[in-house]
Amino acid sequence: MLRETIHATIDTDVEREIAKLRERCVAAGLDALSANLLIAQASDILSALVNQGRRIADVGSQMEAERELSGEGYLVRLVFTQGARKGLVQRLLEKFKGG
Repeated sequence: MLRETIHATIDTDVEREIAKLRERCVAAGLDALSANLLIAQASDILSALVNQGRRIADVGSQMEAERELSGEGYLVRLVFTQGARKGLVQRLLEKFKGG
């Protein structure tokens, strides 16, 4: 079972994160069809979140979003944060939950 959490900001290199996810899919033994579907969905969503984050950063806005991709043999969380300040306790909890 592949379980991953990808944390992203406006500075995230989407291609690099997707390449790492692809490697983890192979290491977890995920079948090719599921892996390709997961990679395509994750790439589309992560790219959209990063691009939207860059647009709102230009006007000084904040954004937090979380998406969960799941299927047979995998569960991947995409967590995007732009400009939102988090307290120490919240950051520690996120770190222990899968950061």
